[in-house]
Amino acid sequence: MSAVNDLVSEIKSLLAAGTVSYDSASKTSDVYEGFVFALIAATASRHGATVTYEDVFGGKASSLVFRTGPGQLYGDSQAFTHAVIEFDGAPALEVHLGVFVTGASGVLHECDVLVLPAEEAALSRAQGIAPRGSQCVLIVECKYYVTNLDIGLARNFEGLRADIRTQNELFVSNTGSSSIVRYLDARKRGYERDVVPNSPQAGYLQAEIRKTFKSYLSKHAPSTVI
Repeated sequence: MSAVNDLVSEIKSLLAAGTVSYDSASKTSDVYEGFVFALIAATASRHGATVTYEDVFGGKASSLVFRTGPGQLYGDSQAFTHAVIEFDGAPALEVHLGVFVTGASGVLHECDVLVLPAEEAALSRAQGIAPRGSQCVLIVECKYYVTNLDIGLARNFEGLRADIRTQNELFVSNTGSSSIVRYLDARKRGYERDVVPNSPQAGYLQAEIRKTFKSYLSKHAPSTVI
């Protein structure tokens, strides 16, 4: 099975979805972002959250349509899918692919995978503005490469993180390099490498995602245990 087909199969399994917009002709890097999206949704579900899927119009999504290029969260040229995560007693969260957020500088930045309060997402859709990076719960930078990663990717991630000033951030890749490990570790940034379907590292990533949800619940629903 090719890397793309393997990723698509895992996405369908994690989301319990029969129809997704990826296929064997999709770019591997795009599908890899969808794989991380699916890991986030599956982690929430495993730890007791109700997870549903909606389009930009608020309708329930049965066929999941994912972005393959950057866009605005409120953009309605297609009925792109996002996940809605609801833990008991806590405000709902949404998970999006490939959307822009506004950094502290006022500059727009693309986030490969983004978790933010549903209230912030609703404000974005209602006012036609990008959500504020500072309000986001988690951003994930996803890199799928057939060669080792260049240190420039980690430097770009550090610049993104510094301007967005989100609550949590992770750099996730299917491969890696010792220079990126040293660079991100020195700055105490979350980094999971070698994350592919059915790997131990995919489980490690889900453990990091769980920590993010635990932190969120500690602020909004401290009696909820996950």
